[in-house]
Amino acid sequence: MSDVLTIPETLERARSEGLPVSEYSLRRWIKTGAIPSRNAGRKALVYYPALIRFLTCEDGGDVQPIQAPELGPLRVIGR
Repeated sequence: MSDVLTIPETLERARSEGLPVSEYSLRRWIKTGAIPSRNAGRKALVYYPALIRFLTCEDGGDVQPIQAPELGPLRVIGR
């Protein structure tokens, strides 16, 4: 079986392997760049192992630490 799949093929393979992935979520992850893809005409091609890496959080997960902006000194404003 090929590892480069269209979105419907990716969903079919994921579901056959017991992964609960919705079409909406997969398309959103592709659109945001969380899962890399290539366009071939109007079709997006997904490298299936990239989806598995994303779902298993091999890159550390998608929760990034929040960086507080540097505020500098605060100013008191009178009435």
